Amino acid sequence: MRIAQTRFRNFRNLENALIAWEPGLNLLTGANGAGKTNILEALHVVTGWGAFSGSKCSDTVKWQSEGGASLAAQAAGEREAIIEAVIMARASLRLDGKLCRWGDLRNCVPSLTFLPSDMALIEGAPSVRRRFLDLLCALYFPLYAYKLSEYRKITQHRRYLLGLGHSTRVTEETMANLSAWIWECRLEVIAALREHLEKWRGLLPRKIDLNLKRGGSGNADDLLEDFHRSCAILAERERASGLPLVGPHRDDLVIGCEGRLASEVLSRGQRRRAALALVMGAASAVERRGRASPVLLFDEVASELDEAGRTVLMECLQHSRWQVFAATAESALPCFQGTRWQVSAGKIQCLD
Repeated sequence: MRIAQTRFRNFRNLENALIAWEPGLNLLTGANGAGKTNILEALHVVTGWGAFSGSKCSDTVKWQSEGGASLAAQAAGEREAIIEAVIMARASLRLDGKLCRWGDLRNCVPSLTFLPSDMALIEGAPSVRRRFLDLLCALYFPLYAYKLSEYRKITQHRRYLLGLGHSTRVTEETMANLSAWIWECRLEVIAALREHLEKWRGLLPRKIDLNLKRGGSGNADDLLEDFHRSCAILAERERASGLPLVGPHRDDLVIGCEGRLASEVLSRGQRRRAALALVMGAASAVERRGRASPVLLFDEVASELDEAGRTVLMECLQHSRWQVFAATAESALPCFQGTRWQVSAGKIQCLD
């Protein structure tokens, strides 16, 4: 899939305009604060992910504008589609004129994003890697986002009961079933990531290993039994801490390299290349799964990469034949073969 056109109205600092994008690489250049990231965020919205993390959709409405903001996109490729988002206090979404949900947009135009914060995939907290797994699972399994939401609700209820010193037995069966389902999904996407990383080994500085460390549980093949056994073992600790200690909310994607954690072995530049390779591997897995080409959104794509790393990344992006939107404050990148766009004070202009 690809985004053929986007119409912006009252979105962040972007000028109200209709932009026709190129199907391959689109390089967004301009000074910091010019609006490059806002373009990526708009594309993030129309592909079903909403505003960037830390923001609400209502935050994207241009200051002192009337009638809220709106985005419209024409999708092309494996299917044709018209996507519309009207943003006021909340976002109202339409797909081909019919009201829809975020998941419908994700299924229509699968997209993956790499922001500067995503470099923490390698050395950051487990929550960063869980979020990466959850995004990939949401593209893989249509029910995943709903099931994860239900799991979070029951986990919160269990935490509430623990805080009161009450029995948590009423939550255990539901939580066990949801945990086992989420673990199965995560294990499947990790296996797919391992397979598809091989396509991008030129981007990887060294071979890495991927494994799921299940939160608070053991390594038994029977996921339901493992959950119940682990809850029994950790029951006293849960009562003492007031926190649920078993379940996917405590998972980690363990990224290893040469028998150690990759964060202990790789340099900062190598960690960025490894994180980018994970995104490329995820995109390949999504393409295979859904038989639709993904759209990639990269912010400050060349940051902290040396010249060799930048060249390899650009070669990989060109080889993928996916539509890519890459934002950078730099005026030029080596080996870049695509369309260059200048962004200045929210105005978007094609340079080629």
